[in-house]
Amino acid sequence: MENKILMKKINKPKISRWIGGSYIILTIFISILCIAMMFGTDISSHLYLQIFFFSMITFILLLLGITIYGFYKTVYVIQDGFLYSWSPFATIKLKINDIKKVERTLVPFHFRFGASLYSGRFYIPSLGWTKAIITNLSDGVLITTKDKKHYLVTPSNPDRFVKLLEPNK
Repeated sequence: MENKILMKKINKPKISRWIGGSYIILTIFISILCIAMMFGTDISSHLYLQIFFFSMITFILLLLGITIYGFYKTVYVIQDGFLYSWSPFATIKLKINDIKKVERTLVPFHFRFGASLYSGRFYIPSLGWTKAIITNLSDGVLITTKDKKHYLVTPSNPDRFVKLLEPNK
């Protein structure tokens, strides 16, 4: 039991203040805008409009709140021969023996699909579809599996992280 605890490696990624701050500022801006619209608009006679407006605002703020929570709670865990990571919009569970190549990289230009700008499935023109959980735009680690799937993560110490995941170690 004690060996399994010692085998667990947790890497908290470096958080980009710019990205995290953008999420927080966007949430505050939308909240202020919604409050101003609710008090500045006479929708009191339109019950359906009130319900729709309240539902949309609640959904948007809930989505942003979950995104912020996940962004600041992101970790990369290496345990029992697997790499694990979780975000509200992507989960990585990758068997270390299935890894073909691990390399440091800058986070490349990509097209994001999904509700989050920091995790999910991204289309990177030079690679194709890539599952990513990234918290900054500078310290990327690209993982390629034997079946040619790509994963992109941003650990706080990329060089050490690469050594932990290198195939045949």
